[in-house]
Amino acid sequence: MGKKVQLEKRYSKWGYIFVLPFFVLFMVFHFWPLASTIYYSFCYLKHAGNTNPEFLPSIGEPLFKNFIEIFKAKSFHDALKNTFLFFLGELIPQWILAFWLAAVITDRRLRIKGRGIFKTAFFFPKLVAGSAWGMVLLNYMIAFFGTAAGMAIAASMINGFGFEPEDFEFFTSVQFFIIIITVFLQFGITFIYAIAGITGIPVEIFEAAEMDGAGRVQTFFRITLPCMKPMLFFITIVSIIEGLGMADVPRAFGSFDSLRKNLTLMMYLENQAFMGSYAYDRAAAASVIQLGIYLLIAGIVYFILIRDKDEARLKKMARQQKREAAILKQT
Repeated sequence: MGKKVQLEKRYSKWGYIFVLPFFVLFMVFHFWPLASTIYYSFCYLKHAGNTNPEFLPSIGEPLFKNFIEIFKAKSFHDALKNTFLFFLGELIPQWILAFWLAAVITDRRLRIKGRGIFKTAFFFPKLVAGSAWGMVLLNYMIAFFGTAAGMAIAASMINGFGFEPEDFEFFTSVQFFIIIITVFLQFGITFIYAIAGITGIPVEIFEAAEMDGAGRVQTFFRITLPCMKPMLFFITIVSIIEGLGMADVPRAFGSFDSLRKNLTLMMYLENQAFMGSYAYDRAAAASVIQLGIYLLIAGIVYFILIRDKDEARLKKMARQQKREAAILKQT
């Protein structure tokens, strides 16, 4: 028995040794930059040559001066509004398209052939988005959608439907093109994640639903989505990070100094840090604000999708019973 315990202790240390590189890399490349960014957001650091950040209260300035300046800036409000417009505008159609295609591809009753070809074709835009070919594709898409929108307006006015150019103003705007192109580039990876979540559900559950006479819509909403909650949470977090941190597609539409309709939070942050301003303290404060938005939305998503409501209800009842028992003891 003693030798067995000694062997377990001897081999258990290797688990800590194997995990140690992860913690070292995490501390160096994630935790330390994050802590430094939070510290710089409360410092004075406004010039490229200023490498000695000064803590704001030590120079007689309010602690939250950088945050106050950011919230007072009109460009920040434009960036915040555009970011959520792009995020919600591309998230809803992207999810509808990705989950619908994933449900069709994985449907046992349809038995679609060539599923691998569809997966590759849908994922290809995401694969080339960050390359030179991706930028060429993006420029061609900008030109195509602009031309198609112009032709739609011309056709509607010629046919005498009574539309005015102002009625199509949003559909010919920069924001609409950004949403359309982002959906095209991003829905492929969401489609792959959705397929992974659906195929991870035991086949017996779908067979039982089919034997009970459940339709495809009932099966999707009452079985598929509830059974893939962990993957759904992962897809939501990835979509939040991609959506609220988007910059490549809006940046392709031109300079945001003269055109604020494509300005996003990430572009605002880059403008503060690098585009001639070198206001690293305000850029750090903007990063902290963006992190707070991430945490807030992720927390809401967790409480909606992942949290066990029955367990939370039981804990609440247990606390209520303890309080009632304590009151009875006092009386």
